[in-house]
Amino acid sequence: MSELRVDKIQPAATAISFTGITTFSGTGSFSLPLGTEAQRPSSPVAGQVRVLQGELGYAMEYYNGTSWVTV
Repeated sequence: MSELRVDKIQPAATAISFTGITTFSGTGSFSLPLGTEAQRPSSPVAGQVRVLQGELGYAMEYYNGTSWVTV
């Protein structure tokens, strides 16, 4: 198994893709994309996850291949 260790990843001009199982460990955190319904990706892909910011607060949602579903 290969292992890549980094302290920080800077925003890239293109998306960073991982293939296979990705494991995050440690006691820190990572951020998910956050936005309103109007800011959802224009061409979503099944499995994408984000945080929806709405009038009633925040909710996690994922794209099931057809529509965005709140978790």
